[in-house]
Amino acid sequence: MIAHELKSHRLILVPVTVASCTAELKENHDLSLLLNAVVPGEWPPPLVTPETLHEFIGMLTDPISCRLCAWYWILKSAGKTSRPVLIGSGGLYMNEDGSCEIGYSVLMAFQCQGYATEAVSTILDFVFSQGDIETVYATTYPHLTPSIRVLEKNKFTPDGLGREEGTIRFCIRR
Repeated sequence: MIAHELKSHRLILVPVTVASCTAELKENHDLSLLLNAVVPGEWPPPLVTPETLHEFIGMLTDPISCRLCAWYWILKSAGKTSRPVLIGSGGLYMNEDGSCEIGYSVLMAFQCQGYATEAVSTILDFVFSQGDIETVYATTYPHLTPSIRVLEKNKFTPDGLGREEGTIRFCIRR
């Protein structure tokens, strides 16, 4: 599956690439130029580490066998005087067993405003339109109520324990 730009009511989802991951590793200015968006000083969001970016680069280097399909979430500009703002990221990972997982992270200042729900919905529309994926899984921690609400609003249902200790799993079927 190859990511392409997606749009929702308030967001533009721009594909993560080797170039964008490399720019993100250097400094926010390079990423801002590449995405044509303001990159807040708080970037990156929780769970996006240099190690994660290096893993993404490794996966994206081989587009034939790439199992990663991810996007930067950019809040559209509010008018002629404002610029688009990078607020989060997320995407899909295809496991070797054929299952698909979704993950996402949003900057603290943009949490609990419906952006993650909107982005996840847009990504699910994309993945289910591809025709070959029937189920998408998500894993979170029981205390992350906002993350659980994003999943519930997108019609995910509880599906037992996650692989990592202390996590729970949700799924949605086409």
